[in-house]
Amino acid sequence: MKDKKSNAFLDFFKNIEKKRDDFKLKRAEAKKVKQQNSAFEKEVQSIDVYELTRPYNDPNKTGNIKVRDFTPWDRWKNLLVGLVAVIAFFVLWWLITVIDPTLTSMISSPQLVWDSFYRYGIESNFLWIHLGWSLSRILIGYAIATVTSIIVAFLMAWYKPFRAIIDPFIQFLRCIPPLAYITIVIVVLGTDEQSKYFVIWMACFLSMTVTIYQGIRNVDMTLIKASYTFGAKDKDLFIDVMMPSSFPFILTAMRLGVGIALTTLIAAELTGGSLGFGAFVNNQMGTLNVNNALMGVFVIGIVGIVMDKILLLVEKRLTRWK
Repeated sequence: MKDKKSNAFLDFFKNIEKKRDDFKLKRAEAKKVKQQNSAFEKEVQSIDVYELTRPYNDPNKTGNIKVRDFTPWDRWKNLLVGLVAVIAFFVLWWLITVIDPTLTSMISSPQLVWDSFYRYGIESNFLWIHLGWSLSRILIGYAIATVTSIIVAFLMAWYKPFRAIIDPFIQFLRCIPPLAYITIVIVVLGTDEQSKYFVIWMACFLSMTVTIYQGIRNVDMTLIKASYTFGAKDKDLFIDVMMPSSFPFILTAMRLGVGIALTTLIAAELTGGSLGFGAFVNNQMGTLNVNNALMGVFVIGIVGIVMDKILLLVEKRLTRWK
């Protein structure tokens, strides 16, 4: 009987000792984790974010990663590679026309295109008159599209009934190329400037609205809930949260809109008139004057690159906080 009692006491004390050892082990592990977190926090706090370089993948540290886009690359190398690619394109174009001169009637040649530019853009102001008319149409249609797309996109994101009404029409019209409704635009608005503004506005507005709307929908819900928690009203939420958070998407939509406006220019100027780059290119292609037509296409492309770079610079300046 005494042996049974003594065994029970021994088991009881052994159980207590085991629980004590487990408690010490857990406390030691928790202390170790706390020290590691503290060391990590100190290391993070000691980092100067302004001294950091762009991240890149080191295979020796991160293993065989499939995507390696963030490699160090100097700006001058980027410019040099781009310049070499452009020069190689023109050299290849020139070689093709030298090997088979009969192709110049279909694809012209760099020399003939330059001669057209020299004749219309340097010896006379004929080229710049057309460019001025086209730029005015692009800027007016594009500016109206920017304002209206921001308003409609915010209303779509804010009010579900409005989105339910507008979204089907936007998705439907977005799939229709501008050339398809040129005749309708001419019948309704005539051949004056407003028809050209409308075609450019329509093409830019549809694409920009979808982009801005998606940006608004991606605003962090934590920010919205926190704003309401601190007593923000709808006006405060719109000005202090929604606008700053969606601003990068607005700038991205504006960059997309510039390209769309330029690609829609020729379709817009099919509504009538003899002034403008779209009309100029169409007239030259109608008379099979490939040299002048390609010259106009190259000028439109260069204008598009310049406008895109300006907007990209504005985006970098205004969204440094991203």
